[in-house]
Amino acid sequence: MSDSRFRVLVVDDEEVVVSLVRDALEDEGVDIDGALSGPEALSCIEKNPCDLIITDIRMPGMDGIQLVTRVREKNPDVQVIFMTGYANLNSAKDAIKQGASDYIMKPFELVEIRQAVRRALDALRQAAESSQTAKLNHLTDLNQVLFTANDRSSLITSSLQFAMLHQKAHFGSIVVLDGDQGSSSVITVTDDGLIHVELPQETAMGLAGAMERGRLERPAVISAIGDLPPFAGNRREALAESIRPPWMTPGVSAVAVPVRRAGDISALMFLGFQDDTVTIREADLTFLSITATQLAMSLDNLSLLDETRQAYRRLKELQDETIELEKMATRGQLSAEIGHELNNFLGVVAGNLSLLDFNVKKQKFENIERYVSTMTETIEKMKRFTGNLMDLRTGSSARETLSFDQTIREVIDYLRPQKRFRDVSIFVARIDEDIPFEADSTQILQLLYNLFNNAADATIDSDRREITVRVEKKSDRGRFRFAISDTGIGFPEDVLRKAFNEKFTTKKTGHGFGLVVCRRIVDQHGGTVNVHSQQGQGATIVIEFPMAAKEAVPA
Repeated sequence: MSDSRFRVLVVDDEEVVVSLVRDALEDEGVDIDGALSGPEALSCIEKNPCDLIITDIRMPGMDGIQLVTRVREKNPDVQVIFMTGYANLNSAKDAIKQGASDYIMKPFELVEIRQAVRRALDALRQAAESSQTAKLNHLTDLNQVLFTANDRSSLITSSLQFAMLHQKAHFGSIVVLDGDQGSSSVITVTDDGLIHVELPQETAMGLAGAMERGRLERPAVISAIGDLPPFAGNRREALAESIRPPWMTPGVSAVAVPVRRAGDISALMFLGFQDDTVTIREADLTFLSITATQLAMSLDNLSLLDETRQAYRRLKELQDETIELEKMATRGQLSAEIGHELNNFLGVVAGNLSLLDFNVKKQKFENIERYVSTMTETIEKMKRFTGNLMDLRTGSSARETLSFDQTIREVIDYLRPQKRFRDVSIFVARIDEDIPFEADSTQILQLLYNLFNNAADATIDSDRREITVRVEKKSDRGRFRFAISDTGIGFPEDVLRKAFNEKFTTKKTGHGFGLVVCRRIVDQHGGTVNVHSQQGQGATIVIEFPMAAKEAVPA
């Protein structure tokens, strides 16, 4: 079935003519067969299909016109040169009907027959090139099919059907090997659809071992599974039989196409033809090899895509876990700050209470009013402090419509008394309009707390410890912008590239998750974040969020 040279069949009832044409074509680079009658020619073609027939028209029993008619029933692309010593109008018409490449009168010159053959071979080459170009163009169609297929089964069956269509195969099956799972299956195309058969695990393991031992490097023409190197030998007959397509019976010829991934065979494609007169050329095998390579690449890409999706899901899970850990860390910091502030208040109350008790026992009443007033003022401060804590609603987790400007003020009121901010001046640019914001209040408070803490820590070694806050609407885009600037040390250029994108810290006791968590919260709320800084000249962090469609409910 496979042939890289053109084959010529010379048919004439005179042996001397056959011999003469053989000699004339000896140097033309073709394989030549001869026959002395129509039936003998048909028998020869059954064994060795030909590309070009050079035949006499008038022969006893079956003439040349009848012979060509029979051959073209199976091979309509065969080229024909008619020879005749009895030319007439009818024979010329019949030759034209058969699409003859040439029509030569006997006796002929050798140069004449050579020229006629060369013209016919040129036509064959052009047809072959045109066919292969068309097939290569069709690979674009295959690429599109494989690109849109989003699962393994679709990739495999689409590639099999594509190969069958463009090789004009009557049957098709593919054996899929899954070494990682220790499983195999056979998919067969039928008139009614697809038949999918799972193979036993023991068979799958045997197939994997056979494929490793018997190398099959490229597509091969076969008449039985046992012809393939992996199944050579008596002991592997049962294994070969387990994957034999149901259509592979005596008289059906086939091509086996290995699909290789990372050097190993991951699938074995079979194309079947109803009889062995179909010619499979070297170019056809190359085309099938390209098809298999594209399938292998698509399967690799799909595996990578699945791995990427799994990695992305895991990354999101880790990011969510990081946010929860950061929440715990933030609450721990809050607890420490709250405890510190309450201890300060309680210290003032306890000190004045002790002085009050001491002076009462000594019957000294002139300072009692001052002690009581101081304790009362301190208790009022404690109430305002704890009231701010209640307004922060740290236990909330559901989305609600907040007033962002009000949230900013609450956060600043809560932060100002803390030790970290006692030497820090916080300036808030005037906000003229209410800014509604649909958000998870817990996460937004966590975001603001992180940003303000970082800004305050950045100014520790600065002569001016200032934080400036600006909030402005971008009504034309349905968004608002929040910017927080500090007079701190700023970000070095290498750190600036990493800000908000990976774990890092400039603090001796920092854990490095703060800005990563901030970025994650901003992303979850449909926002964007940018940082502008020069080392030694402070930093400005700008965040944009979408505004809520409805106004915030007053707190």
